[in-house]
Amino acid sequence: MPFVRGLDLALVLWPSFLAACGASLLFFAAVDPALLRDAGPRVFAGLEREAGYALGFLFFWAVAAVASALSVYLIRTARTPPAATHAASDER
Repeated sequence: MPFVRGLDLALVLWPSFLAACGASLLFFAAVDPALLRDAGPRVFAGLEREAGYALGFLFFWAVAAVASALSVYLIRTARTPPAATHAASDER
């Protein structure tokens, strides 16, 4: 079943990548990473603007990937209710 795992990985990473692109576009249209650097913890004190964009994108991608992985997990583990199974077999 390696193909299914690869397909699941693609089903998680590609939509989450697109979601991170959109989230980064909207967020960084309104917020400058340099302002976040100045308001954030000292760990980010030497962070350049481009690195702020990259970290923001990776953060959005990780959040979207978790949401996407949860969706794939729920779809893969979904159970059909017994009533729906019997109704579908009665129609045939």
